[in-house]
Amino acid sequence: MTSPYEGLLGHAESYLGPVTHAEPPDVLGYNRGFAIGFHRHPEHDMVSAASTGLRFQDLEFQIPEEIVCSARPGQEQEASYLVHFAATSALKNGKGHRYGGGYRNAEPLIPETQISSLAYSTHPYLPHEFDHFHNADGEAVLRFITVLPMTDLEFRFVLDEKDGFHGLMEVWRLNRTDILDLHRKSAV
Repeated sequence: MTSPYEGLLGHAESYLGPVTHAEPPDVLGYNRGFAIGFHRHPEHDMVSAASTGLRFQDLEFQIPEEIVCSARPGQEQEASYLVHFAATSALKNGKGHRYGGGYRNAEPLIPETQISSLAYSTHPYLPHEFDHFHNADGEAVLRFITVLPMTDLEFRFVLDEKDGFHGLMEVWRLNRTDILDLHRKSAV
């Protein structure tokens, strides 16, 4: 019997780029329940950290998921930390994330930045086909939840804006905000 995830690595690499290296599940001295692979996109100036193994955890999911965070080259450790944070949060809560959800922290999640909040979304720079992996029968068996880092001002804007996160995405678009830059200033 073949795994429902047969071809998942090829799917991820076709959108995120090839894996350049990885952190094993026990990188912190204990088994955290997932590894993190690092991808380098061949065309975009983008690196991504992606969990692998979260799908096998005993969590309440709509469908099994893995977490992705894309960033500018040189910021892969920050992206990895945000993937670790989101995946660990899912493990602690016993359930996966949902598109449109988020998290707000009182302090910056990344030291010396303004990034203190996260939105869980589809990937803003990749085709929608990336967001769901389908098995050989064409059934969606896994989804990628993309972590989009936000400043506290952006998070509060989402709460106050009638269009919510879509309103912030429009502000990002109008301001040409480089949301891949994890050291960026707030767009609002």
